[in-house]
Amino acid sequence: MTNTNQAAAAGDISREAAAELIYREAMLLDQHQWEEWLSLYSADAVFWMPSWGSESELITDPELELNLIYFKNRDGLEDRVFRIESGDSFATVPMDRTAHVVGSVLVTGREPGQISVRASWIVHCYGLHGSQTRGGWYEYLLRQTPEGLRIARKKIVMIDDRLVGPVDIYHV
Repeated sequence: MTNTNQAAAAGDISREAAAELIYREAMLLDQHQWEEWLSLYSADAVFWMPSWGSESELITDPELELNLIYFKNRDGLEDRVFRIESGDSFATVPMDRTAHVVGSVLVTGREPGQISVRASWIVHCYGLHGSQTRGGWYEYLLRQTPEGLRIARKKIVMIDDRLVGPVDIYHV
């Protein structure tokens, strides 16, 4: 068995595989391919966009402090997608057009069958509220599952501390 095969057998996830998943997620959001986007998340996935507690510190407890977005599991994401698709979300009618640019994908930790990754992002949005560009970084925990590599946790840090217009799952 080669070293590459041994690493794969041990559940080692490459940086390239992690980056590919993150780039795919960005593309699916831009194309509003909601079901495919949801399929990238594990059932227990946490999707969290904390607010800034001060000029230099983010909040640390999503259960007790104010969040910009927080879903404890994929059920919350599925509910949000349902409201977007059904038109029950007035903040998303009509839906903004977006272009996600993701880069600087770096591995920050590894354990058997999972990898932690950080990436920088910029999203350009255009809609009724005009044109907005937001940026920040993502912190992912990606886990190998029988279905393939899945997002187990996504933390979205937006460097802006003032929001103009709506911010939804596809704006970041």
